[in-house]
Amino acid sequence: MLATFLEFPTYAVFLFFIAFALILFAIGYCALRYLNVHAKHDIFSIPAPAFLGTIATAWALSIGFVAADAWSLNSRADFSVSKERSAIHRLLDTANPMVLDDEELKTAVLNYRTIVVDDEWGQRNNTASTLEVDHAILEIRAMVQKIALSGLPGPIVSQLVNDFDELQDARNERLAVASASIDESKWYLVLFLTLLTAITIASVHADRPLAGRRALILYVLTATISLWILANHANPYVGMGDLKPDLLFSAQRHSAAPAQPAGS
Repeated sequence: MLATFLEFPTYAVFLFFIAFALILFAIGYCALRYLNVHAKHDIFSIPAPAFLGTIATAWALSIGFVAADAWSLNSRADFSVSKERSAIHRLLDTANPMVLDDEELKTAVLNYRTIVVDDEWGQRNNTASTLEVDHAILEIRAMVQKIALSGLPGPIVSQLVNDFDELQDARNERLAVASASIDESKWYLVLFLTLLTAITIASVHADRPLAGRRALILYVLTATISLWILANHANPYVGMGDLKPDLLFSAQRHSAAPAQPAGS
């Protein structure tokens, strides 16, 4: 369920976390008022302020684990896209008139890149393969086999086959990263500890409701913004920091995908 939610548009995720912040503060405030009544009758029922550090530390560690997974996935995605772009460029260079002068191979590679950008990446956010891209891969494979049987020198054929294999491996890695995502149980742990920390803040401020409200406001802002940033980086292909399909054309991030000239 959470994996599906994290694929929503950025504005939808933002609205969710606004609602989450309001609910979190409401729960903390209700706990503060309830515990304040008990504190008036028994001051010794209030937990020591140092107790907050125990729960807050567990909360911070849980967020750290999720953040580590998120940034690891982003690094893997960036590396796989870089490998795929490099393999595409090498195949196009091999098809260049100054090397093999193979128009069919060039057309097949350009067709593959276009379908990936428009369909597999643009429509599905790399969450699943498409038959169109599979067919484009088979088309390139047919071109490579045709060239391999044409009697060209072994080193050239070997390099061409290696580039094609790397293209397939990079594509598989790109799709694997999107489907891997972050274990939902870690998100549930973070959400539970976020709620528990708010209640703990209320409990240690039960005898000082004004200070408790201010502490809750600061905590809710911190927790909500932190979780929102993490949610926007949980999937490398969705969110504010997502990788763009134009990276298959150039290493320059977040630029418009260039039009494909006849020779590239």
